[in-house]
Amino acid sequence: MDQSGISALSRRAFLAGGAVALASIGLGMYGCSTPAGNGGTGTDQGGTDVKADLYFENGTVITANEQNGVAEALAVKDGRVVFAGSAADGTAYKNAAGSVVDLQGKTVMPGMIDGHIHTASPDFFDFSLIGLTSSDDMLKTIKDYVDSHPDKKTYSGFGYAAALFPGEELEHGPKKERLDAISPDKPILVYSFDGHGAWLNSKAFEYLGITKDTESTPGGKIVKDENGGLWGILADSAMSLAADYPFDQENLSLALPDYLAHLNSLGYTSIFSPPGNGFLPLPADAYQKLADQNELTLRVRGAGIVTSWQTEDDLKRLEELKAAHTGDLFKVNAAKFFTDGVMDNESALLLEPYTDNPGSHGDTGWQQDALDRAVASVNRMGFLAHLHAIGDGGVRMALDAIEYAEQNVPDDRERNAITHLQLVSDDDVPRFAELNVVAVADPYWHLKTPQYWEPKEKAALGERAEKMYPMKSFVDVGAVLVSASDYPVTANPNPFEAIEAGVTRNLVNGEEYEVADIADIDDPTYLLWPEERVDVQRMIRSFTADAAWALGLEDETGSLEEGKSADFVVVDQNVLDVDPLAIKNTKVLATYLRGKKVFDAETGNP
Repeated sequence: MDQSGISALSRRAFLAGGAVALASIGLGMYGCSTPAGNGGTGTDQGGTDVKADLYFENGTVITANEQNGVAEALAVKDGRVVFAGSAADGTAYKNAAGSVVDLQGKTVMPGMIDGHIHTASPDFFDFSLIGLTSSDDMLKTIKDYVDSHPDKKTYSGFGYAAALFPGEELEHGPKKERLDAISPDKPILVYSFDGHGAWLNSKAFEYLGITKDTESTPGGKIVKDENGGLWGILADSAMSLAADYPFDQENLSLALPDYLAHLNSLGYTSIFSPPGNGFLPLPADAYQKLADQNELTLRVRGAGIVTSWQTEDDLKRLEELKAAHTGDLFKVNAAKFFTDGVMDNESALLLEPYTDNPGSHGDTGWQQDALDRAVASVNRMGFLAHLHAIGDGGVRMALDAIEYAEQNVPDDRERNAITHLQLVSDDDVPRFAELNVVAVADPYWHLKTPQYWEPKEKAALGERAEKMYPMKSFVDVGAVLVSASDYPVTANPNPFEAIEAGVTRNLVNGEEYEVADIADIDDPTYLLWPEERVDVQRMIRSFTADAAWALGLEDETGSLEEGKSADFVVVDQNVLDVDPLAIKNTKVLATYLRGKKVFDAETGNP
């Protein structure tokens, strides 16, 4: 979990768990299902018997097939697409269908696929600080929760922002003494909004057995004061030292379905969910339980983590995860690596030093040869390698490791990926295509974020901040481009906001930053590297067909073609035709997985 935007807390804030209330849209706007035939058979123009359960007509069907075709009608039988084509050619399917849906001009698209999203919701924690705009408000929120829950043995929270604290705390993070004053006798642990820091009180350090003499993990830091004492912060990989800190796991049985329902409401039918940096591991057992009970409303591909300090143990655990979770809807098929940190604390690894700290290139928790061998090992085991890399130095490390794996695992067919990609050297862009590496971008961040880009990214990177987050460059060299939210780092993982940001490279929602919206996509105020704009069809593919290919699901989902799973959404406008600045306004009316409705905007439920 990573990336930036301290001042953009509203964008990165958690949304309430559960489906978004969209009742005002009204499912009836595109027509109810009406009986037609008896679900039996019809005969097409060639005399072949056809069958259908559902038939959608009088709208636009974006297929995302290889030709980026657009159809007029869609038919579904037994959870599979059996027809996507013209209204004239679909007559037999309409006659055979048990239900016909009049789209009334609305649009059907393949279900959305998020290429990197963490399994989390506010209900996973005792309290959330996201959206609060002062340190006083944060401390009051924590105190109010602790005071109102005196029987709890430990407390956990999410969302502190060091930028809201004064003096040295701005750089190092808030001190433990602030939490000690609230709870001197019970542990408190609060994760940072970007997932790359943990704030602990003295009792939490004691609970975890961390002292001033504890050694940090590679690529991490146990922050110390000038006397060598514990400051109160575990940074980056050092957060793994808190992996045994307890969560309110009894709430997971409710929190996870609410999380899935929220994603369904945004149009998602599949996700790739890796673990976070030292916390929020993939809740594999909970996913498996839902799958076993036929209650999983998303196709989930998950990952385990591989670290430099316990690589062999991590590889063993990966094998166990792979063996235990092999279903169609839920499967563990990947290994997550962190090659560097984040730009917020300048731990992202750069090829050239930080502009505001010329003595630093950032950090990595790996030696190149160890990373090379580890990536090769996971490919040899049948896992794809999914590597976090923010800085151009981190990206190069990741590419070098994948190149080593390609050379040493000759029969490897895994589709390795590098995610986030804030800075990428021009020399390294072609290597994505040459090595068949998937570029997993986060288009939500591809703008000059108000109140953040100038004081943070421009200060840290200088002129390099003008050319962050390439996208079109990957397309131009023939690499596969996939989009992702990195939720909860991106607070609202609405894919249509990301599609707009990819098309415009500009401000999507001014209200989130308390600034005025733009009326021109070329408004220079927040425009970031407009040469990297991607056309809307390619952005759709980055959330559908290309994302499916990256996960090895291209034969199952990602496009609306005969034989594939009927994973699709009905939306209120054709995003191919609307003004680019209106893409974000697209509303999901219904979401279907395997031909079964898993979200209905009129009711908020299936």
